[in-house]
Amino acid sequence: MRLFAVGLTSSLILTCAANAAALQACRTDPLAPTVTQRVEIDTHPDASGRAVRYGGLQYPRTPLGPMKIALTIDDGPDPTNHIRVLDILDKHCLKATFFFVGSLANNRPDLVRETAARGHVIGTHSLTHPDNLRRLSSSRQADQIDGGFEASQKALEGSSPQLQAALAPFFRFPGLNDSPAMLAYLGQRHIAVFSSEFGTDDWKGISSAEIERRGLKEAASSSGGVVIVHESRAHTVEALDDLITQFEKRGYAFVLLAPTPNARGDAASAPGALLKPAPVAPAQSASLTRRPAASPSLVVRIKGLLGRA
Repeated sequence: MRLFAVGLTSSLILTCAANAAALQACRTDPLAPTVTQRVEIDTHPDASGRAVRYGGLQYPRTPLGPMKIALTIDDGPDPTNHIRVLDILDKHCLKATFFFVGSLANNRPDLVRETAARGHVIGTHSLTHPDNLRRLSSSRQADQIDGGFEASQKALEGSSPQLQAALAPFFRFPGLNDSPAMLAYLGQRHIAVFSSEFGTDDWKGISSAEIERRGLKEAASSSGGVVIVHESRAHTVEALDDLITQFEKRGYAFVLLAPTPNARGDAASAPGALLKPAPVAPAQSASLTRRPAASPSLVVRIKGLLGRA
């Protein structure tokens, strides 16, 4: 009983310390807490065996709560902009989820390691970012999905288990173009798929001021949620610092998307292990095949939300 009491007391002390840290104001941003609240995502597939999917643009709304924003950053690690983005996030004591392109991670593994070292979560965005994976053969679709994970996995090899654990079983389709076959392939590997609740239209090459205006407008329309920005766009990086501040001034709180500790159960042998298929019966094994383009209604829906002024 004595040992139990000591353990319980220690646990309470650690919990209280963590809560106190979360309530403290960020030294360089008094509007932000020092700790970004984590929203843990279970990545087990749905009842059909397909990848679990989040993001109200295409899928069920991400369970963040009202006036919560999860910042997700695509198309890195950009050799010109990535460190600047990390520094901006540090200024706001903010952690984000990055969706890296595998070829860029292969070119700059040091930036992958730096991202993990600064406490961010790393998901993947395919190997080379084709505009539409549906147009590729089944084998090339698999190569694109697996290659993205392999790149960040390789970059983190030799790092501490804590840094390797920054690689999450999270995937975002380039152009948000999914398919039943690819969703089944990802589901077999217990990988969650993310779309978003809103965007900033930064991929259109608009000015930093317009990125900020549209981001704030879209956030108000959706009451927060997962937002996509692209670090490869110079105007996005120019807008990011003030955009974060403006979200905070409007009462939004930032959260970090992260996998649950047991998201993959026993399928991964160690933190950051290469994401391999979970054991399944042969009849359940997913095979990638071509499929026709998405129905017009889905295309219109995506373009309408990501492309409207």
